[in-house]
Amino acid sequence: MTYQLTMDKKDIVFFCSVLEATERFGVVRTIDKNAPLLEILVSPYYEEELKELLNLMKKSISLKMLEVRND
Repeated sequence: MTYQLTMDKKDIVFFCSVLEATERFGVVRTIDKNAPLLEILVSPYYEEELKELLNLMKKSISLKMLEVRND
């Protein structure tokens, strides 16, 4: 699964740190270094956990889901 999302630039470091701390939910990569456009590659086994984490993070940061692809 691939999730494409955007957020305020100031929140990217926090977001990546939280996701890296989970160690298994997904891998974050930047799509456009000039825009706050990120992509998360996630195993189908951890999709529900990632969704829960994203919903929790939406309470703290400006996070907007753009696209979800089943690659």
